[in-house]
Amino acid sequence: RIQILFEIMSEVGLRVLLGVVMLIGVTSARIHEINIDSDYRQSIMLSNFGLLREGFIEVDVKSFKIKDSSQASYGLVLESSQTASSAQYVENHINVCPSQFRGMDDKQPKLLKMAIDTNPEHPKVDIEQIKNRNDWDYSGLSFLDELKTSKDSDGTSKTNTLTLNYDEKEKSYSFHFKLTVLKATDEAEFTLYFYRCPADGESSYDASYIFSANITSKNGKSYLSAGEKPLTFIYMVIGVVYFIMTWVWVRTMIHHSSNLFKIHYLMAGLVCAKFLASVLHSIDFYFIGTHGRPEEAWVILWYIIHLVRGLLLFISLALIGMGFAFVKHVLSSNEKMVLMTVVPLQIIANVAYVIIDSSEEAEVNYSTWKKILIFVDLLCCGAIIFPVMWSIRHLQQATERSDNKTSLILSQLKLFRQFYVLVVVYIYITRIALQFLEVILPFQYTWCKILLEEITTIVFFTVTGFKFRPYIQNPYYKLVDADENDLEMSHIPDETERDTLRNRAARLESSDEEV
Repeated sequence: RIQILFEIMSEVGLRVLLGVVMLIGVTSARIHEINIDSDYRQSIMLSNFGLLREGFIEVDVKSFKIKDSSQASYGLVLESSQTASSAQYVENHINVCPSQFRGMDDKQPKLLKMAIDTNPEHPKVDIEQIKNRNDWDYSGLSFLDELKTSKDSDGTSKTNTLTLNYDEKEKSYSFHFKLTVLKATDEAEFTLYFYRCPADGESSYDASYIFSANITSKNGKSYLSAGEKPLTFIYMVIGVVYFIMTWVWVRTMIHHSSNLFKIHYLMAGLVCAKFLASVLHSIDFYFIGTHGRPEEAWVILWYIIHLVRGLLLFISLALIGMGFAFVKHVLSSNEKMVLMTVVPLQIIANVAYVIIDSSEEAEVNYSTWKKILIFVDLLCCGAIIFPVMWSIRHLQQATERSDNKTSLILSQLKLFRQFYVLVVVYIYITRIALQFLEVILPFQYTWCKILLEEITTIVFFTVTGFKFRPYIQNPYYKLVDADENDLEMSHIPDETERDTLRNRAARLESSDEEV
């Protein structure tokens, strides 16, 4: 029944995943097409890209107009930072509105403000630096739209401006610029925001705005960000490693065919899915780097493999932790509940991943789905730890009760404790430690996080496969060859099952008394 339920839920997951892909389409990757309609947000992140020398970001803002009468000010903020820790600082810490501006220390990014001035007589976009301790000599940045210079009223300071075009028919504004990095000292992670500053006494929801933006970012001939350029090669090498692991595991299964269990086939499917996922990811990055957008057919195939890989990973780890098919052939009610929880959670996590990957960061629900993905993924990681803990507790109880199989049970207990440590370390590194590493990495070395994550996964798979490989001396399932009396310890009833047994015994006693 469990197998049938898994098949039904997997089929439902694939249909839901394909439905989401067909509904929202595939993201335009490094060629962003953003449409904002009736929005009230004070800041919107439009793009994030690591630019090297001769790299550029081209921005075309069109059809900008305010739906209601408002004295609020609008514009763009360009943020330059060297690490992810200072990237997106505007979004999280600082308000670019003059009345609410807060200073920054030396570690914070450099900022350029592009204020939209809709004065009917002289419409323009004023470019100025937001003053902080990191003064930015942005003369190393070349603007395609020729910057105009005008003196202030006192005749001393100058302001750089871009042309702001007004469409009489649509009553909307538009402007365009292309920013190119000319100096190596200006190489950085560039983040572009749209901002809205309410006028004094005006609520944040007094007026909404509409605009569309086309944003293209490129480094030389590649559309990949500075920290993504090596990923095409890295994922292909990782795919080769997983192919070798698949071949070795299949050879091991063939050599020890008499000692195989269903879990070994699941483990083979998992490594094969990882191989396919790595190759497809490499192909995906190749098309993005070459054409600026992925090929839709490859992306859909990648989403399907991503779902299968996630399901196989968590189901395999949960079943190994439970000792199912090796040490025991019956799952307790709690263990069944874990399996019934992990599968739908993985479907939700994959749907969230598809929505995030297929959406622009400027969309309203983007951050919400990102939080859902992180939360659900952590729930799945926590869920697979409990079966290992239960198995360790059951083996400890069996050690106290058994007389003639104590040494064998102790060897199994040691193996489960090692597996528990492996799972905890794997989760800690991939879900926590690498996130901190990403914060401190320079923008052009963010690929190191992906590489370390894949190396950690390969080591985890290799050690787990070695410890639970199909050979007769493996203490993990020696008890399969024992007699029925010895097998009783392989399934120690939990509290629910104990209550059921007590109720049955009580009913039998009452029936005996009646007789």
